[in-house]
Amino acid sequence: MSNITKKDIETFGKVLAEIGIALEENPSILLDVLISTNKSAKPKEDKEEVGDKAKTLNIFDEFKDKKKSEIESELSSFNKEELKFIIKSFSLGNTKLNSVPKLAEFIADQVSKRTKDVFINQE
Repeated sequence: MSNITKKDIETFGKVLAEIGIALEENPSILLDVLISTNKSAKPKEDKEEVGDKAKTLNIFDEFKDKKKSEIESELSSFNKEELKFIIKSFSLGNTKLNSVPKLAEFIADQVSKRTKDVFINQE
C-alpha cells in the first residue's frame, strides 16, 4: 500500500468511471466476459454415483459366513463413493481412508468383528 499514490488512485477512478459508462451503454459486454471465463474454467469432476447394488447391499447378511479376504475381494468391485456410502449407512465408524482397497479392507475388518447389525431396530 505504501507504493500507491494519490495520482494512482485518481487514474484508477477514471478507469473505473469509463468501465461504468461502457457497461451502462452495453451491459452484455460484462455478461459475455463472465460466460467466456466460466467456459474456460476447468470443469468440476463429477462424483461417481452410488449404484443400486451398493444401496441394496446388506453387508451383515451378505458377508456373515465369509472370510475377511473374500469380503475384501467382493467389495473391491465397488467404487470409492459406494464404499463410503456403505460405511456411512451401516455406521461402521469414521475413516480418512481414500482408496478402494483400503476402504474395502476397513469394511471387511469391521464386518468380520461384528456378527449382526446392532442398529437394525433403532428408530
